[in-house]
Amino acid sequence: MRWAAIDFETATHSRDSACALGVVVVEAGTERYRQSWLIRPPENAYAWRNVEVHGIRPEHTEAAPGFAEVWAEAMYLIEDRPLIAHNAPFDVGVIRGCCASFEVQPPTHRYLCTVQLARRTWPELERHRLPIVAAHVGAELDHHDALSDAAACSKIVAACIEAVDATSVAALVEHHGLPERRVHVA
Repeated sequence: MRWAAIDFETATHSRDSACALGVVVVEAGTERYRQSWLIRPPENAYAWRNVEVHGIRPEHTEAAPGFAEVWAEAMYLIEDRPLIAHNAPFDVGVIRGCCASFEVQPPTHRYLCTVQLARRTWPELERHRLPIVAAHVGAELDHHDALSDAAACSKIVAACIEAVDATSVAALVEHHGLPERRVHVA
């Protein structure tokens, strides 16, 4: 019953433009840490559409640390826990893109997508977008705030585990017959 729920926001359509990261660390089924960071994206450049979505602007990240510094701090908290994200291919793509651009060794962590988990756990839901699934499990959500999204994601995985009476994330994966996925295969 251990995982790290994560959520990135990006400044542009490019996967190497992380501008915010939220992390919620769970150990023995209990939340132990939660932290968010603003990240200075390359050239501190933003696309107006992304700003409309999350509200983060260049002036918010002008003095923020870059990806490499933030990722080192995040990985210190995450340790070897599996990463959980809603629409994980996006967040994993951000990790991969930023690690490549900033010459940071990508992690080999397993990862899970709560969209996939929610579809298998609650197929009766009309849609499996984060606001809908968060409301279904009673999680508060300030959508597109990285820490709020990560916290809702963490509650979703806990609710999935409870719904199928699993004893761990690995048991949940096995129950749903999901393949193992890794951020980076060493």
